[in-house]
Amino acid sequence: MLKSMTGFARADVSSKLGKLNLEISSINKRFLETNIYLPKILVSFEQDIKKEIEKKISRGQLSLRFEFFPNEENMDLLLPNTLFLKNLKRGWEKLSKELGFKKEEITLEFLLSQTRYLPDEKIKDATGFKKLLLEVLDIALSNIVVMKEKEGKILSIDIEKRLLKIGQALVLINKRMPVSKKNYEDKLKARFEELLKEKELFGERLLKEAAIFADKIDVTEEIVRLESHIKQFLSMLKSKEDIIGRKLDFLVQECLREVNTIGSKSLDVFISKKVIDIKAELEKIKEQIQNIE
Repeated sequence: MLKSMTGFARADVSSKLGKLNLEISSINKRFLETNIYLPKILVSFEQDIKKEIEKKISRGQLSLRFEFFPNEENMDLLLPNTLFLKNLKRGWEKLSKELGFKKEEITLEFLLSQTRYLPDEKIKDATGFKKLLLEVLDIALSNIVVMKEKEGKILSIDIEKRLLKIGQALVLINKRMPVSKKNYEDKLKARFEELLKEKELFGERLLKEAAIFADKIDVTEEIVRLESHIKQFLSMLKSKEDIIGRKLDFLVQECLREVNTIGSKSLDVFISKKVIDIKAELEKIKEQIQNIE
């Protein structure tokens, strides 16, 4: 099923350890990129989080923000080590005395600003925390995948409508081609006949060349290839394959190449207008594809 790369989801899970909240947002990106914001107590689980993300999402830029609210009996999990703070205070007081600073300047606020130097404590209940984290992550990822699929369905419907318009334009170009070719050949013949009335043999040769040139402006092959690309496009949109964004991007480039060739070959105003219409739809499809996983 086609999936969008944009989405948002949140989840909240509680356990005996406390409550864990998670918000996930996703925007389009060529490859998978994750930005994870974790409370210090959960930092050691970052690689586990990335592995779980890779199981469900393949492309896009994801931001995950975790918030942990411990139960009352576990409140000390968010507090720095008291013994270490006491030792840190004594050390700074001694240093301040040696440097001539006031002892009163070593406040709690100052000490907390130095917490980046605090040693990391091992989590007492690593299994419990990991279970809590993976549970909230699973719920949030499932929710964002559902949203991405809904967005993908909307994108698919819009792209199908545009492909239908392109197909209709190609039918009209096909119908116009014999007339366009005949008109161009007649114009060339008329012009050559006017210029070469006195050189009959040479004139006949040029008229044959004119007919050959008229064949060269025929775009039947390009139309056939473009129609084939459109069928393939529609087939891929309806496939059960999840990750098709890059394939669709390649396909739309091939479609643009064919329609550009049709435009460069055509000397017919009607066909040129239809080419412009097709290119406009393809450009819109190209924009939509940038948001497909």
